[in-house]
Amino acid sequence: MKYLIYISFIFILFACNEGETKNEQVKEETIKEITIYCENAMLGPLMELKEQFEAGNSCTVKLHNDCSQNLSSLIQYTQKGDIYLPASSVGFKKLSNKNNAHILDSVFIGYNSLVVMAPKGNPSGYDGNIKTLIDKKHAVIIANPETSTLGSDTREFLVNKELYGDLILNVVALSTDSRGLIKSLKNQEAQLIINWESDIYNNGNRELVDIFPIPEFQQAPSEIYAGILSTSKNPELAQSFLDFATSEEGISVFRKYGFNRRKTLIF
Repeated sequence: MKYLIYISFIFILFACNEGETKNEQVKEETIKEITIYCENAMLGPLMELKEQFEAGNSCTVKLHNDCSQNLSSLIQYTQKGDIYLPASSVGFKKLSNKNNAHILDSVFIGYNSLVVMAPKGNPSGYDGNIKTLIDKKHAVIIANPETSTLGSDTREFLVNKELYGDLILNVVALSTDSRGLIKSLKNQEAQLIINWESDIYNNGNRELVDIFPIPEFQQAPSEIYAGILSTSKNPELAQSFLDFATSEEGISVFRKYGFNRRKTLIF
């Protein structure tokens, strides 16, 4: 009798474990997932949007942040991912140069403007004129045009102003992207940087720097788009995320981090 009871107990335990395993498998199958590749400058608002979107949808949103060169190479290599959000539309050009990944559809997020930043107090006495950046008294660091959209847009603007060749002679280093630029000011490695204006909304940066707008660039700022990748395994969920990101709620989050959908008016 005891033997029969023992056998029955083992059978029930096995049946319960099997049921739990099946429930876990069903649960895993029902929870969908999307991966968003974003440049470091876009990470702040996306972290907030991720939490809000996951709370309202039974899904997981994974964020992978890096410079645009590394992101486009990773998308190409892995052939995985659902959404790409560079800090400027020039990031899509880097991706389009790859053979096996492209953008299926995109939505407008807002504008990014270049500004000159100096440590608080402007110790080198920069006068706000973009042409005086070539003055030898300023130690300047800019972003690398080969690795980031910030660098690409900085180079294009300076080339159009016929300043890039002279300025590059005055540049003490190139930063991979925006993440290292303010750090270079904090570490006294530079006296001036050209950065995205939106970067002052991250990590208390507003208190660390003086901002010098570049009026010519504010009249034609960089456009930011988020795109659904051809590698997406869940394009409908990706589209839902972009719909949320461009809703009034989503726009308010981007605005909080300095990304506006209207150009700055210069009179």
